[in-house]
Amino acid sequence: MNEPEKDVLERIVEIVGSVAANDATFISVATVLGGVLRRVLSAEKTVEMAAISLGQRDQLRHMRNQTSEMIETLGQVLPERISLEKVDAEEESSWWFALSEATHVLDESIAQLSVLVSKQTKGSAVRDLTAQIIRLMREHYNVYLGEAANWIDG
Repeated sequence: MNEPEKDVLERIVEIVGSVAANDATFISVATVLGGVLRRVLSAEKTVEMAAISLGQRDQLRHMRNQTSEMIETLGQVLPERISLEKVDAEEESSWWFALSEATHVLDESIAQLSVLVSKQTKGSAVRDLTAQIIRLMREHYNVYLGEAANWIDG
């Protein structure tokens, strides 16, 4: 894991650990974030399964593990009745279609969460958490764009 990724994941763990267990606003936003991340995780699993090389599969597995780790961390602050259950992948035999879908899901998710973060109080744990998740999602998005460029360039 490179340093920026490590810093983001460590910061997310730190933020979640610092929030009171009864902070309704934080729990509400964490629930939304969990839903968005489950959708991202499903797309990332699908593209990982469709990878055309072992190197791609290893890189994509690492990214999927980061997303899983974010979901698990959010699960620590959610009441038991709110589940961040396991996420299944869709079977997609086309690398290009799986890659395109994952890129689209990340792009859409980043846009949604950017609106959410802009509505939060500056300096709040909710805003910081959302910003950190967006940061890591952008890193994943950039990797997928790079893979798409490589695919197109042949």
